[in-house]
Amino acid sequence: MNGYIGIGPEKGNFIPAESAFEYALERCIHGTLDDKKEFREMLVEWFYSTNWIRED
Repeated sequence: MNGYIGIGPEKGNFIPAESAFEYALERCIHGTLDDKKEFREMLVEWFYSTNWIRED
C-alpha cells in the first residue's frame, strides 16, 4: 500500500496515498497553532510566487 509513515510526533501514523491531501489539509486548517501558522506562511509565499511582485 502506498502512503506515508509518520516519524517524530507523527510516529505510529500511516496515511494512505489516496488520503494524503485530505489529511494534510485537515492538519493545516484545524491543526495546532504552529501547523496553521506554518501553512499560512507557505501558502501565501507559494500563491504570490508567480504573477505578483511584493511591495513594501
